[in-house]
Amino acid sequence: MEIRLERILLVDDEEENLKALERALRAQYEVVSVKSPDAAMQELQKKTFSVVISDQKMPGTSGTEFLAKVAQSYPLTSRMILTAHPATGALVEAINRAEIFRFIGKPWENQDLLMAVQQAAERNRLLTENQNLVKELTALNKNLESLVEKRTLELKVANEKLSELAMTDPLTKLLNRRAFSKKLLDEVERSSRYKHPMVIAMVDVDHFKHFNDSEGHVLADEALKKMGQILLGNLRKSDSLARYGGEEFIIMMPETKLSSGSNICERLRLAIENQSFQGQSKAAYLTVSIGLCEFPESGEGPEELISAADKALYEAKQAGRNRVVTNRHAKHTSFFVT
Repeated sequence: MEIRLERILLVDDEEENLKALERALRAQYEVVSVKSPDAAMQELQKKTFSVVISDQKMPGTSGTEFLAKVAQSYPLTSRMILTAHPATGALVEAINRAEIFRFIGKPWENQDLLMAVQQAAERNRLLTENQNLVKELTALNKNLESLVEKRTLELKVANEKLSELAMTDPLTKLLNRRAFSKKLLDEVERSSRYKHPMVIAMVDVDHFKHFNDSEGHVLADEALKKMGQILLGNLRKSDSLARYGGEEFIIMMPETKLSSGSNICERLRLAIENQSFQGQSKAAYLTVSIGLCEFPESGEGPEELISAADKALYEAKQAGRNRVVTNRHAKHTSFFVT
């Protein structure tokens, strides 16, 4: 029996980018590559694609403009954008207009790319199933109530999976940055209304690049997954944990003062310090630096709080790593230290 591979459409005017994408994807997918949005639209008219991956900067039109057209004509096809430019406000707005499923920065890690494409293809499959189920439900005879109930349940499960895909980090299975940002905004509004304190903590794995280079990408990913579970297991049910990006995690602790939050973060730091991680030839040991701040003393909005926690994290790194640093007076400056 022949197994049909899911079909991916690549759109980029640079031959080298297309070849790099093909090498990363062709083992698991049927890949079609074109160099212009016009050629891509012709392919979409001839074939069904699970995912379209487009470069952002192309002659004549942008990737977001092209994918907005794809969204209108082929709404079930998952859309992804590639760009070497930072996610500015204008770019984020364009991405939202095109209803793009994932934003991938250049250069990319092939494993991260494959995970994102896998989720995008799964989204396409679930949406297609949903559409078919809706059509079935519409056509069902009213006397087939038991079958209607079954199909409705399947539709609900598929929708829950779609929601989970959109809000979950594919590697660690924790909340992703988008989901955390929404929860933080809601909690800031609630804490402001009821005059409750709240703590935000940024957690960064110390010297993780060295671990990744020496032990390899696979073991580094396993370490991040294990790290996420250790952090989650040492937090309260009311707290929220997300992978913020790379080897960085972020924690929200509602109705918590800075002193209590600092104690919790110290417990997290010790839990990581006392845990071994799998290395290629022997057990490896990792540590984390943590910076935290309190609402509203360090800021009254999400961006101010994250900036304050980020500054405290920077200070923890500068002070020697493997420590917890609190920040009561943010200067709203972002720092990035590995």
